[in-house]
Amino acid sequence: MSNGSDPPSEDASERMVAASLAEAMDVMLGRTAEGDQPSLIRTLRTQMERVLTESPVGGDPLQAIAVRSRLAVLFDAEFARHECAEGNRQKP
Repeated sequence: MSNGSDPPSEDASERMVAASLAEAMDVMLGRTAEGDQPSLIRTLRTQMERVLTESPVGGDPLQAIAVRSRLAVLFDAEFARHECAEGNRQKP
């Protein structure tokens, strides 16, 4: 039984991050002209890849790598979702 102060499980944390990322992407893309959206998605993907690969690792290196790996999967899925939607929009 949880007393309300227990940290969320990894799955719950990943769902929260994924939902927050999806919402942020939707807002950013909603504020961007349709023709500029593919460029924005590529830029954001490149920036997140750089952050995940170049940020210093603190604490337990294996745990830090595991967290970065899970984040990379979440970011990749969200970017791919938008890239696919954008590709479908551009087809005649």
